[in-house]
Amino acid sequence: MLNEVTHYYLTKEKNNVESVFAVNGFGFAGRGQNTGIAFVSLKDWADRPGEENKVEAITMRATRAFSQIKDAMVFAFNLPAIVELGTATGFDF
Repeated sequence: MLNEVTHYYLTKEKNNVESVFAVNGFGFAGRGQNTGIAFVSLKDWADRPGEENKVEAITMRATRAFSQIKDAMVFAFNLPAIVELGTATGFDF
């Protein structure tokens, strides 16, 4: 399954994605043969102009694509910029 996820990002989002690091057998819920996790590194903001290339749009397209996978539950989400602050409210300088 992680091969499908990696393939999606490196082909469908190739203009936005720098690399994909995927690990079988490990996930946020623990370890097991039926779990996996992937981290996607995006290209620099300067190389991804336009609203359609922002992380939110990329995540939305990935979620739509992964919802078609019937053999697994695959989720795409953005980690917070600062750990433990969350992604809902952000922060001010």
